[in-house]
Amino acid sequence: MAQWSDSPRLSGPPDSQDLGQLLLYVKDLANTVAKMAKDLEFIINGNLDANNIRANSIQAKNLQAGSVSADKIQAGAISADKIQAGAITSEKIQANAVTADKIQVRQLSAISADMGKITAGEIYGAYIATSEDQYPMVTLTPDGLTGYNSRGGEALSLGQSSDGGALLFMDNGSPRGSIFGDAEGLHVGNMASVHIKSTDDKTYIDGACSFENATEVSGLKMEYIEGLREKISDLENSIGEFRGELVNGLIVNAAFDPASRNLKLFSQTRTVATVNIPAGTSSTT
Repeated sequence: MAQWSDSPRLSGPPDSQDLGQLLLYVKDLANTVAKMAKDLEFIINGNLDANNIRANSIQAKNLQAGSVSADKIQAGAISADKIQAGAITSEKIQANAVTADKIQVRQLSAISADMGKITAGEIYGAYIATSEDQYPMVTLTPDGLTGYNSRGGEALSLGQSSDGGALLFMDNGSPRGSIFGDAEGLHVGNMASVHIKSTDDKTYIDGACSFENATEVSGLKMEYIEGLREKISDLENSIGEFRGELVNGLIVNAAFDPASRNLKLFSQTRTVATVNIPAGTSSTT
């Protein structure tokens, strides 16, 4: 491809009155102009070589709008050091032109924007908060989840306890209750009382129950225990019957009649038995 490396140059007219020299100058000038015309025609017809363009000689103001399209730019020809800072603005980027496979970054600290709806992906080692400086707020860090009340005090935290998980309830940062699990089971504790209540239904406790470490049980009324009322009634009836049998059958007194030689045994209500003791037998034996 031809290169305009030796572009013709025009010299000034000779400082002479000699007609012959002037004719030679005019002839040389015509040849030079003709050569330049041919070179220009060659370039205009699409034969311009990049080697004929001086660095930084073509500026953006000299380019016609829309004259440089993507298919006329060699792949990899435009590098970051050739782009002026701030030259690429959002209105110059075609919608959906920048995709994830074309982005390679080490950190996103410079991004401050509404991320919209994130439907997929993975986030590691991040600090996530529902608000930057307003309460109530919930934060998620590698240490766990923490919730703050409207006054900025810690209300609850979810993290680890030894090898298990722990849910801690607080009142403005002061621990109040906890739920945690370990190798021994699930533990529910509180610095004050623990309330377990079902408003609209029963509270069920399945499996074996142990009160071996209980120091006090108060307020437990037997009549409120389903099925126990009938059992207590049956037990009271049995006790009543047993008491009646004791009253009627238990011997509390005895009397001996020498004439009839009868020994009578009495309970509180009746004569339980009459025993005849033959003559020659002591009534005390």
